[in-house]
Amino acid sequence: MATAAEGEEDGDAHERLHELTDLAPGYAIRTAVTLGLFDLVDGGVREAGDLARRARAHPPTLKALLDYLVSIDLLAAGEDGYRLTPISEELVEDDHSADEYHLEGAQAAFDASLSGLLHTVRTGEAGYRTLAGRTMTAAMEDEPRLAATARTAVEEEARWIAPGVLRAHDWSAVTELTATGHGSATVVNALVKEFPALRARIAAMPSALRELRDRILDGDVLPRVELVARSAAAPGGTDTLLMSRQLEWLADEDAVHVLSEAAESLTPGGTLILVEMVTAADADDVDAVLHHLRPKCAFGSGVRGADEVSALAERAGLAVRSREDIGWDHRLWVLVRPGSSEA
Repeated sequence: MATAAEGEEDGDAHERLHELTDLAPGYAIRTAVTLGLFDLVDGGVREAGDLARRARAHPPTLKALLDYLVSIDLLAAGEDGYRLTPISEELVEDDHSADEYHLEGAQAAFDASLSGLLHTVRTGEAGYRTLAGRTMTAAMEDEPRLAATARTAVEEEARWIAPGVLRAHDWSAVTELTATGHGSATVVNALVKEFPALRARIAAMPSALRELRDRILDGDVLPRVELVARSAAAPGGTDTLLMSRQLEWLADEDAVHVLSEAAESLTPGGTLILVEMVTAADADDVDAVLHHLRPKCAFGSGVRGADEVSALAERAGLAVRSREDIGWDHRLWVLVRPGSSEA
C-alpha cells in the first residue's frame, strides 16, 4: 500500500508532467501578443467586444482566449472589464517582448521549429515545416518580418562579440573590407569606428540592407560604409572578406557551397575572416542545448563544434591559418586558399 508521502510525490510528479507537456499557455500568450491584446488593455480598452473590434478578431473565439488568459493569471476580469496582471504588465513594459513572442517573428518561428524534433532526431535533418508547408529557409526568403526580426536579433547579439573580433585579428593592416552574413553590420560598425581609414562595404539582400541602414549602423558610420545589394556570394576581387554567422542556418552541403563561393571571390593572397558560434564549453548549459536544437530542427544545421566548422572550410578548399576564441562561445577563423602567399 502506498504511503501518504508516496502518494503526494506521485501527485507532484503528475502535476509537473502536466506543466511540462502543456502547450496551451505558450500559444495563448503569443497569440495575445501578436494581436496586441495586452497593449490594448493597457491603453484602456477593457470590454471583450471592443478588444475584438480593435484586434480585428472573431468575437466569440477571442472571448474564449480572454477567459483562458484570465485562468492562467495573464489577465484579471472585474466589473470594469479586463485588467493587466503583474505578468502581463511585464510583457507590456519589456521592449523586446513584441519581437520575442510575436508569432510572425523569428523567435516564435525558431521555438515552433521544435515541433519537427521527432523527424530531426530520427534523421539529423530539418524536420520543421511552417503551417503553409514551407521549410524555414523558404519562409525566411518570402516573409520580410521573419527575416528582419531574425537578422536584427543576431545583430544585437553581435554587440557582445564585436570587441573580440577587433582583438583577434590585425585590422590595422587591412585597408579594404567586404562583410556579409548575420551580425556583420554590427562588427563593421565597431571596426570603422576603431579604424577610421578602413574602407568597408556590406553585401546583402536589398531588404536586409534597408534594415541595417535604418536600425544597425550608426549615423556617423553610415556615410563611410558602402551597401552593396547581392543575392549570393560576395563581390569578386575581395582582399579581405568578413563572413559573420553565415553558416548556422545552413546544412553542411550548403555551408560548404557558400564557403567555396566566398573563396572564389578572394583575390590571390586574399583572406576570409569567418566568425561563427560554436558548441558551448559547458555541457550542462540547457540554453545552449536548445540553441542547438532549434536551428537543427529548422535548417538541419544546429550549432557546430569548432573542429566541425574547420572541416567545412577545408572541404570548401580553404586552409585554416589560425583560429581564435573571441568569447561568448564564438570563434574567429582566418582562412586562405592553399598555396597563397598567406597560407
